[in-house]
Amino acid sequence: MDKLGPVCAGRIAEIATSQKNIWVLDGDLADSTGADVFAYRHQERFLNAGIAEQAMVSVAAGMAACGLRPWVFSFAAFLCYRAYDQIRVCVSQTKLPVVLVGSHAGGLSGRNGKTHTALNDIALMASLPGISVWTPADKQDAVFCIDHLNATPMSSYIRLPRETVSLIGGESSKVRWIGRPHRLAIISAGLSSHWAIEAAGLLRGRGIDIGVFHFCQVWPVADCTKDLLASVDMAFVLEDHYGMGGLTSILQSLDLPPKIVSLAWPSDWSGQSGAPTVVLKNFHMDASSVAQRIANFLQANDSLAMRGSDKRHMVA
Repeated sequence: MDKLGPVCAGRIAEIATSQKNIWVLDGDLADSTGADVFAYRHQERFLNAGIAEQAMVSVAAGMAACGLRPWVFSFAAFLCYRAYDQIRVCVSQTKLPVVLVGSHAGGLSGRNGKTHTALNDIALMASLPGISVWTPADKQDAVFCIDHLNATPMSSYIRLPRETVSLIGGESSKVRWIGRPHRLAIISAGLSSHWAIEAAGLLRGRGIDIGVFHFCQVWPVADCTKDLLASVDMAFVLEDHYGMGGLTSILQSLDLPPKIVSLAWPSDWSGQSGAPTVVLKNFHMDASSVAQRIANFLQANDSLAMRGSDKRHMVA
């Protein structure tokens, strides 16, 4: 089991050994975001910017304008919301190669509560010009993501969960099937891909043949996505985000082949403190509840699923 913040910071530290223009900036949360892994190895190129996210992003943009490669760490809730105007003006509009790493994203903020919850960060970042949005699900995804962004300098946002994660399987890429393609699919990104894999296993145990399609990069969507989903008749989009503005909305905007059924956090919920298992179950986002929601939907819409429908977006 791995925490992805330290994995990302560790990989950046490895690259920084030979690439001397790499810096890491952190908003006084290095022991929580994992940025301290970089600080231990390259103290001279680590900047604790303090609880000043707006200034931190502006400083990172200035560094990038001078030829440095800054990676900016903080909680997603602080980085995306408090510093949004600086990201918009100093990073997005300038197209500078600043990589923003937002940890503790999604609905599981543990005891931190709703103030530390980032439920629409994908919506914010994907709506800005020129920023790619990444949602690695495991250690291999995280390393793939860091290596790609280091080799392809651009404004980017990496969304990381608070939770520790295991490997999801398969070779990391921007998008991929976890296993073989299916006509029915659960589409997911980041942490929710772990829930999707478990839910799919429960459904297959009940005789429902369903696969999992994982997004490591949610925006811009990889060119191969439409081809990879061409054989899918119906997709259940399970996301650790609001459906509005998240992966559900992104897929709808591209008019991809599958009929879309949204499984996301409620749009009238702002987050809360609590153990992950409890919060997930309370909002029917745990694997068992997701499997039941999908089974119920398929049973209620059996003829709809078989013959197709003009409806592009439904909520289970």
